[in-house]
Amino acid sequence: MKKYLFALLTIIVVIISTVTYAQDSNSIQVNGGIFMPMSSSKGFNTSIQYNYHLSNNIQLYIYSGYSSWDRFNVIFTEDWSTIQKQTHFSTYISDNHILIPVFIGSRINFHSSKLFTSFATFEIGYSNLSYDNYGIKKEINPVTGEVLSYNPDLRTKKEITENLLGIGAGVGLSHTITENINIILSFKLNSQLNSKDYSFLSSRGTYTAINLGFNFNL
Repeated sequence: MKKYLFALLTIIVVIISTVTYAQDSNSIQVNGGIFMPMSSSKGFNTSIQYNYHLSNNIQLYIYSGYSSWDRFNVIFTEDWSTIQKQTHFSTYISDNHILIPVFIGSRINFHSSKLFTSFATFEIGYSNLSYDNYGIKKEINPVTGEVLSYNPDLRTKKEITENLLGIGAGVGLSHTITENINIILSFKLNSQLNSKDYSFLSSRGTYTAINLGFNFNL
């Protein structure tokens, strides 16, 4: 984990140094929208982003923000029998998720017209994830032995914090409102790499987001 953080910090320092001594245009972007972790309830996210223009078609950026969502849902199964008619039980094992990312990336414009510019993004970064985790209790009919439900055991609540390395990619559209203001619609997919509890592109470690943003040239 330390070597990943060191590499990320090195890249950030290089970008900031480049931006500091360069004279080309740059911009501030404010984003907000729907946050959609896989197998979870939907949430919201917001971020502020600094863009540095390498050329008309390539930008480097760095951003941080705040994302929040509630439950991570799971399904437990039981074997069918003459007693056990219901075999799938939906519940949740964690809630109150908060994600704070610090990511760097690049944006590449691949088509421009009078109405909009389409682009792709690629990024890597660090995220601090916190949430409440629960054990599961199974309710069984004491007479028949039928499983009636699975529910989180709120008495087993544990507050979990993870420091995660993630990568992401996305696409979007940019439309010029005025000479100095653009409106941006984007879709992004990100996944975490180094959690001890889930793997890359797993349902628990992957999320998508649809954001609307405003970009202000400086």
